Amino acid sequence: MRNGISSLVQAMLGLLIRGLACVLDLLYGAEAINLLLKFAPMQTVPIILRPRGAVVGSTVRFRSPLTIHNAGLREDGYYRNLEVGSNCYFGRELFLDLQDQVLIEDNVTISHRVMILTHTDAGTSPLRDSSIPTSHAPVVIRAGVYIGANVTILEGVEIGGGAVVGAGAVVIRSVPAGSVVAGVPAKAIQAGAPVSA
Repeated sequence: MRNGISSLVQAMLGLLIRGLACVLDLLYGAEAINLLLKFAPMQTVPIILRPRGAVVGSTVRFRSPLTIHNAGLREDGYYRNLEVGSNCYFGRELFLDLQDQVLIEDNVTISHRVMILTHTDAGTSPLRDSSIPTSHAPVVIRAGVYIGANVTILEGVEIGGGAVVGAGAVVIRSVPAGSVVAGVPAKAIQAGAPVSA
């Protein structure tokens, strides 16, 4: 009996969040949806992301708050640059920059306060044209990866299957499959062999 009530409450919550997302989307667009993602219950985040262009596999858990930067246009699907495989877990305060594609394969765990950045833009700084040109590139995280807390992953990085990124690392280069990296900038502390995940 208790499981039946719990399932009913979860279904009603999913419908309520889906309806709220539709109303906010119509009235205010992506920024309102981004605000909703800051407090949406874990089981409702994929329900919010999928109709707006994201590909999200089964059994994916996003702990709130989730922050998404550079959502696309409504016509293209705000979150079209996000693709997540199945059986993934994302800790609290994940920051996703969707200026370019973020591809996360199956069985990935990303701990809390991780930033995934797909672009560089110096804005109005005079360094914009000479020292820091605007650029963007996808980030790819292969199957079976574990990313520790407070990690920053920069544009153009690919993290190979089964790799481990230690807490607090800043990943500026691609990480080979099966290796362990840590530090600022992230460096190999254990070489790896290719891993099938």
